[in-house]
Amino acid sequence: MLAHPCLVKMPCPNPVTLADRAAIVRGLRGIVGDDVIDDPAELAAYASDGLTAYSQLPLAVVLPRTTADVAAVLRFCHDGQIKVVPRGSGTSLSGG
Repeated sequence: MLAHPCLVKMPCPNPVTLADRAAIVRGLRGIVGDDVIDDPAELAAYASDGLTAYSQLPLAVVLPRTTADVAAVLRFCHDGQIKVVPRGSGTSLSGG
């Protein structure tokens, strides 16, 4: 029998954060507008980097356009104790 996917692949997401998903997405949209991905079908492309053995569907993906956007998103996440995984092209094999 296989272990629960969260135990095999990645740490389980914080249930409090998951419960606040809609509010978090609204807050992120308040910062970067429509540059937030929250559709599960679209999020699947961001579930892993080049090392596909480890995957976790993200709560949301933010595509900031400016350094000010990055700073504001990180401030929002810090204030809300929301974990962030930075991502470049997704091929770095380092979880981002």
